[in-house]
Amino acid sequence: MSATWHPAALGLALGVTALLSGPLPASAEPTVIYRCTAPDGEVIFQNGTPCTAGHQQQRRVIDIAAPLPAFVPAPPAPERVPAVPSISTLPAAVPATPDADGEALAKSPPPALYSCRVYDNSTYWREDDAPPARCRPLQTVGIGGVPGMGAGEACERHEDVCTAVPADDLCRAWDARVREAEFRWRFGDSGTRESAGVEYERLFKQLQASACAT
Repeated sequence: MSATWHPAALGLALGVTALLSGPLPASAEPTVIYRCTAPDGEVIFQNGTPCTAGHQQQRRVIDIAAPLPAFVPAPPAPERVPAVPSISTLPAAVPATPDADGEALAKSPPPALYSCRVYDNSTYWREDDAPPARCRPLQTVGIGGVPGMGAGEACERHEDVCTAVPADDLCRAWDARVREAEFRWRFGDSGTRESAGVEYERLFKQLQASACAT
């Protein structure tokens, strides 16, 4: 016994078993497949066309699932941009000087600033001299004195050394700090850009509210 596939029914007939094996989602208009068996045993599948006279006919109604709508990803949330200018486009901050009438400018000096040094000799700025302690990694050895061979990890408590910036250098130091904050916001990784932008805005406003305003 052989089966002949009608061109119009070929694609649908291949999926008859799968389509009938379980529940289907919301569907388009049903499709009717006819299984026609000739007197000599030849089997033909026809899409929407009944079998000719003399053929044994089996009729199947198949609900073809309607195509799902195209996936449209949600637009990304707009990135928060600091509501202050870019300090990299402004001149460097300088200390306040008397105005043309000889009267001191009303703005106050910027807040105190400390330059802190880490055990690896990197430096950063803080507004106080009490940074949290760090855990400085220590090299460990394993069996036979071989470093890293199942020896685990160890560290020692280390405190950064912070030095107050002299009053005469405060404007320069604050200017450098704000420019570094802008760099971290503009070129930091995507996971920290928003928080870096908030920090840059805060520091910029502090600088501009002081006698070091650019």
